[in-house]
Amino acid sequence: MQPDDDRMTPAGDEEDFDLPGELIQGLARLDQSVAVLSPDTDRRIAEAARAHFGERRPRRARPAARRWAMAGSLAASLLVGVLFWRTYTPVETTRLARVASVADDIDGSGTVDILDAFALARVERGGRGAGARAKIDALAMSIVALDGSGGKL
Repeated sequence: MQPDDDRMTPAGDEEDFDLPGELIQGLARLDQSVAVLSPDTDRRIAEAARAHFGERRPRRARPAARRWAMAGSLAASLLVGVLFWRTYTPVETTRLARVASVADDIDGSGTVDILDAFALARVERGGRGAGARAKIDALAMSIVALDGSGGKL
């Protein structure tokens, strides 16, 4: 198979073709411009369309209803499939890791932080005396001490 470049003739080597007169006339008839519709023809087509369809255009409610019906049936079948899958799939029990209990961990996060001091202060708000207040202050000081020299409990 030859490439396209080899099959094309250079611009200067064009041959002059002698075509029969009938073929030239036929091609000339086909080459005429397309007739544009006149306003009278356009008006008659519009009147015929109005007579056929009436004054109102047809409603497009049916295709929209079909789309909603298809979406609803797809959602329902998906729901049924998920329910069957969940019914027949065994569920493994999840095991939660237990955090080792820390002595002053009030909120159960596993670490003693300033939130534990606030929770202890809220619990001890009843005011059991200076001992409870001193314990809360010592906890807060040990939590916020930068050099580890905070009060020891």
